[in-house]
Amino acid sequence: MLTEGRISINGKVVKELGTRIDPDQDQVTVDGRLVSERPPLVYWMLNKPDLCLTSRAREDGKATIFDLPALRQVKFLLYPVGRLDYRTEGLLLLSNDGELVHRLTHPSFKVPRTYQVLVQKRLTDEEEAKLRRGLTLDDGPAAGVDLNFIQTIDMGQSRGAWYMITVREGRNRLVRRLFEHLGNKVVRLLRYSYGDLHLPESLKPGEYRQLTSQEIQSLKNAVGLKD
Repeated sequence: MLTEGRISINGKVVKELGTRIDPDQDQVTVDGRLVSERPPLVYWMLNKPDLCLTSRAREDGKATIFDLPALRQVKFLLYPVGRLDYRTEGLLLLSNDGELVHRLTHPSFKVPRTYQVLVQKRLTDEEEAKLRRGLTLDDGPAAGVDLNFIQTIDMGQSRGAWYMITVREGRNRLVRRLFEHLGNKVVRLLRYSYGDLHLPESLKPGEYRQLTSQEIQSLKNAVGLKD
């Protein structure tokens, strides 16, 4: 719409991509009609199901979270706080509060993310110690993690192991790559918490709920935002 000359700011046609406005001061029109209202700020928690992309763009016909019935009818843009890959399940925060989303995902704030992870075999004591100290991956050093063994389970021809792992970096596929670096394949991965927020058992895959005012404030406090 910008490049087609359909948008005006304070009566002047603007075609430059990335043009910034002050929504409290500037008047924006589209095809001559004033854009007078902004959508309310929303803060949601989604239980992302397996086999689902986080992005809006489809890849190879794969479903995205925006195809879910809970999100399909939303008429304004929502931004995921970080990404969960196609095979990762669990807690995903969504909001249209751009500053909060930016801070929560920026590496400088080191907001902890906790995952439940099922791997093909239990780590040795030495391997667990390496994860806690930190490893060097192909894209650089990865900081040490909090790691707790939960239990082993029967996986047919092997004994898989469940762990709880907390990381403070948002790098792509970080948890999977940490275990793969030690020759251990991740079978299932579920994000259990983000900051102080935990995934409730009552929230089923594909469902969402609004965050409480206390939960929103907790997130803002974690990244130094004031109301």
